[in-house]
Amino acid sequence: MTTYVDENIEIIKTCWDNVREQISRVEPRFTQIIDELSPDKSFSIYLAYYPYGEIIKNTHTLNANIARDINSDQDSFPMTMLLDKNLEIFIDLKDEKISIPWQIYSPGDLFPFSHILRIKNQRIYAPNGLLMLTSGARSVFMLPNIGCFVNHVNLQGDFNIQLPPPKSLYEHWEIFKAISNSGVIENDWRSCVAFFSEKWVNKIHTDKKWLKLKAYILELAWRHFEYERNHIYYNITFSIIQKNRNLKPNPYLADTARHLFTIALGAAPGYIPAIQNNALPLRLLQKVFVESYGLKKYFPTIMQPTHFNFETDPTPVYYSLQNPSTFVFSPRSRKTSSTLLELRELEHITRIFSKELEKDSGMCGDTILNKLTKNVDFHYFHNEQDRHHVIKPTTEMIHLDNKFSAIDLKYKMHDAKFASDAPFLRGCIGIRRK
Repeated sequence: MTTYVDENIEIIKTCWDNVREQISRVEPRFTQIIDELSPDKSFSIYLAYYPYGEIIKNTHTLNANIARDINSDQDSFPMTMLLDKNLEIFIDLKDEKISIPWQIYSPGDLFPFSHILRIKNQRIYAPNGLLMLTSGARSVFMLPNIGCFVNHVNLQGDFNIQLPPPKSLYEHWEIFKAISNSGVIENDWRSCVAFFSEKWVNKIHTDKKWLKLKAYILELAWRHFEYERNHIYYNITFSIIQKNRNLKPNPYLADTARHLFTIALGAAPGYIPAIQNNALPLRLLQKVFVESYGLKKYFPTIMQPTHFNFETDPTPVYYSLQNPSTFVFSPRSRKTSSTLLELRELEHITRIFSKELEKDSGMCGDTILNKLTKNVDFHYFHNEQDRHHVIKPTTEMIHLDNKFSAIDLKYKMHDAKFASDAPFLRGCIGIRRK
């Protein structure tokens, strides 16, 4: 094995025999197929270890010799498998101060299918520079406010942070990243990815003995793009429902309602309270914000993006009107409207959609949308009282979801409580199994 250090990224050149056990733990089916092929040491693999928050760029940013070996087309990623921690693909809207989570990768995930299964085509469909990839989760934030200047000065002094206090949830990640990589506090958080050399991809396309591996990857890609292949039909379905039920909602809220179903299907990430270190160095950050920043009134709850599985996940996933992350950007209505009123209208739209979709005789009868609406509930929360009793008070959320209280006792200050008045929760939608 050969080790390289590329800036702060450790890269180890190795081969299948040396990484087999590590890959077997996260993707045994892939391991079984490769064992049958028994690739020799000339099929190089590079293990790259990235610190939290590192933007993972195209391979031309790596050592030139490595780049040549793993990717003949240096404008794209090579065949890659995530082995440890999470990665996030996101859309960065700097001017709007919004980060939109697009895809969360977990250990065992293989990507990008566009490179592994490349087909020569003069038409290029994917836009340039829209999606970014980061080590750990980018779209993360502390639930309670951490923008107090007096408290932030403590962080600046203790961790040599030059950043000002965050004014929006969008800016929390930069603070988390600066703390994690300051070197002041011990932090061994690293994601690990395996880059496969171009020789692997060439074999997939040219050697009949490798057809089983190609079929396996095609199956993964087919499942991965299931929603994208069918979402045009979903859009037509929602449009027909609006027409038949004479729904003329605020376009922004109609798009949001559709996005809630996308989250419920697991095709787009929602948010959950983080309880593990997979997406970020959670316990380190909670410790810092309690002991250095001085977060005393509230639990140091950090929200992270994740994909929801309505068939198996026991706890809810969340979306907030205060932190919009839809994939379509219809303008808000010009009418002055409170978040509470928007939330009630959104509840009405979503309820109509659900009633129509759950009809067995409808156009979506016996489809995944039909099954979804029979097995999922949408709950709406705000910290202001709703006289119509449609919207639940945010104080109930900690009783409905034990993840909000699943914080180590040493990071719970005496008399600290759940941040039920947090901005994210003022117009929050919970999606959970019935």
